[in-house]
Amino acid sequence: MTGTARTAAWVLVAAALGLAGAPAVEATAPQAADAVPSSVRVGITQADGTVKVEAVALEEYVARVLSGEGQPKAAPAAQDALAIVIRTFTLANRSRHRAEGYDLCDTTHCQVLRPAHAAARAAAAATAGRVLLDRGRPAFVFYSAHNGGRPALASEVWPGAVDYAPGEAHDGCDDEPGWSSAIAAGDVERALRAAGLRGRRLERLRILDRTPSGRAGRLQADGFSPAIVTAHEFRMAVGRTLGWQRLRSTSFELTHDGEAYRFAGVGYGHGVGLCVVGAGKRALRGEDVAAILRAYFRDLALTPGTPALTRDSVPPTATPLATTTPPPVPVSPSGPPTPAPPVSPAAALVTDIRLVLPAAEEHDRAMVLGLARQTRDAVAERALVAAPPTLAIQVHPSMEAFGHATGQPWWVTGTSVGPAIDLAPIAQLRQRGVLESTVRFEVASAVVAPHLQKAPAWVRVGAALFFIADPNARPASNGDRRLTCPTDAELLRPVSGGARREAMARAEWCVRREIARGRRLTEIR
Repeated sequence: MTGTARTAAWVLVAAALGLAGAPAVEATAPQAADAVPSSVRVGITQADGTVKVEAVALEEYVARVLSGEGQPKAAPAAQDALAIVIRTFTLANRSRHRAEGYDLCDTTHCQVLRPAHAAARAAAAATAGRVLLDRGRPAFVFYSAHNGGRPALASEVWPGAVDYAPGEAHDGCDDEPGWSSAIAAGDVERALRAAGLRGRRLERLRILDRTPSGRAGRLQADGFSPAIVTAHEFRMAVGRTLGWQRLRSTSFELTHDGEAYRFAGVGYGHGVGLCVVGAGKRALRGEDVAAILRAYFRDLALTPGTPALTRDSVPPTATPLATTTPPPVPVSPSGPPTPAPPVSPAAALVTDIRLVLPAAEEHDRAMVLGLARQTRDAVAERALVAAPPTLAIQVHPSMEAFGHATGQPWWVTGTSVGPAIDLAPIAQLRQRGVLESTVRFEVASAVVAPHLQKAPAWVRVGAALFFIADPNARPASNGDRRLTCPTDAELLRPVSGGARREAMARAEWCVRREIARGRRLTEIR
């Protein structure tokens, strides 16, 4: 949302994409002082597409996001609840853009910023320092404009995400009017290509299955390859190519009418976590911050605020928001930790690749080391560059731990910064069928990136993909000779997994094209 005055039509793109979260329910002791930073580094996108890094005081950042994502005329309790959610999202995702040298971006990939209005500043001050905790750590929370009366779990949208059960299934979001949209078949085809599918003509589009909340789960696009795309990724692709009002949520019915596909649905945004419209209606009928948070996140915990900055209606010390909720689980279990299995003598001698594995995945050490070493050497030889003398690979024990360490969204399975590589659990990568491709891509990125520091992101990404691909292979170009190279924003701040895959495919195609023209890798711009 912008910071200007609005009518009930406030529900625009920023809140509709709703990448921020929802609150917790029960009071605990405050976090350690060093857990809450005084400021965050924000990547501000400039008119020419470049990013300027700006250090913003934490509470100023909360106020600016609240002005961009919330209802400007909502009652104080709703403003305060959303401010807490925004702050929690900020702390849980601070590492999202560490590879680019800042914490969070200013787009819907993170949270949208606008000039702070007075109500937003008051809410940030009133809730200063308050965050929602999951077992003592900032929770991965979300929010959307309105869920249409059908709250969704995070895992329905982002497989592997942590689910926080709502306290109540329905609220003020279930009486909002529905919407309908007719999209021409040609425009649907454009959106499918933007989502990473390949094909010239769409034969039929239909809903293949539904999520537990009743939303469209997967769509089948006959005539395209692959033929299946998640409804969430399709909606994001429609938004990017056709506008965000065309497909407001995945809670829709789909029919085919001649040359157009007709969508009729309810809600706006992904529907996960706090419903901003519902929170506003709850506040109007007299619910306080605790009651609003409890309605969406019954099993989380809320830290106490700063007494000097708290509104008169909020007690200076935290009290339980739900007496029926069990106390939070301690961060560390009682008793001595379970010792890790002994490392083999051969592993102890490895110095060129430092691999840290969870105890349960030690049996995969030789496989990961072998794949990483083979990829490193092969890429360095093909690219005619020197490989890093040492690689540091950290395999995290869970998707939650991976997300907390890297700040990456749930559909990302690996990331690298210089020679340091973070990977999702081996079991998760194997289950998704991306174990080898993820390890190889991240290792290739660690090899080529130091030699391409001044190049656009598409060169670095495309080069990594090019040097791990079959030298004789031709990447799919969707049959479009006018294919353009992706921008940094498309690669570094994608709106969905499908958008990221499509941008990566174009990056490889562009690098392959330039090398075929006889250009050296370091000359490509």
